[in-house]
Amino acid sequence: MYKIYYDREQFSVLIDGVQNSSGILDLEREKSYILTLLPIYDKTLFVPISSVAKLNNNKLICSIPHIKLDKDQYYLMPKFAPYLPPHSPHVDIQREFGDHTITVYTDNLPKLLIENKSNFISVTLPCIPDKLQEAVLDNGVLFYCLAPNYLCVIFYDYNDYSVLIDKECESYTFDENGIEISVHLNDNQGRIYTSHLSFNEKEYICDKEQFDYSNYHTPNEKLVGYDFLQGLMAEDFNYCEKMLSSSCNTTLEDISKKLENMEELIIPNCPIKNNSIFIKTADDIVKCSFKIKSGMIEAIYFK
Repeated sequence: MYKIYYDREQFSVLIDGVQNSSGILDLEREKSYILTLLPIYDKTLFVPISSVAKLNNNKLICSIPHIKLDKDQYYLMPKFAPYLPPHSPHVDIQREFGDHTITVYTDNLPKLLIENKSNFISVTLPCIPDKLQEAVLDNGVLFYCLAPNYLCVIFYDYNDYSVLIDKECESYTFDENGIEISVHLNDNQGRIYTSHLSFNEKEYICDKEQFDYSNYHTPNEKLVGYDFLQGLMAEDFNYCEKMLSSSCNTTLEDISKKLENMEELIIPNCPIKNNSIFIKTADDIVKCSFKIKSGMIEAIYFK
């Protein structure tokens, strides 16, 4: 027998047409199965996905993304394709700024279109903006697309358009030197990242940044590795450095280099051993295990 775990809060599974909602599949090694994943959704429609599942030379053959937890234990990580019903596009906002026309329209999603006689740019928006503004400079034009929790800035250098800022955030404020943006990361420590951006004639440069913590605490020993990796993803290097024991088997610089393509942290919704976290990178899934003593990281092992 072997086990396949899955997150039962996200989807249920049909095994050869029989529904399973327990979060665990106990399967016989000699048999092949048809797995059909049925997503649990609220407002968005998703297309179910199916795959054959079987063991071949102690390796799980399954087209649904998965990771190996341990001997004879696997975890499903499906990527459901959203089904967006087609809609006829309609214009929400349209403005003329000199030679430029700015249009916000909605088909399946809101989109921003800026165009002139020779060029255009299109940006998908998370929401319909409240304001559209421009600032004419000697070397180009800045266009601002503003909503309470979203900021988009596009620059036209008299040759072409480019996106300088495209950011969902908690707040932003303009001052005489640039823009201050605050983002809640909603992680274990409740990080609030604040940065100040100054315009240098062609792009915005970050000239100041800081982290504040709305939930600062010492993590449970079982969550030390996860807490550390969240800090690394946020690039809160001062925080991460303080979590490493002076006798740690590696340096923060080496860890950062090893995980420079880190995209997502995966904690399987099932029993795991050795303070292990699975990390999705651009190219692979990396298993990261931590040796913890007195709340400090003494060793990190990658597999």
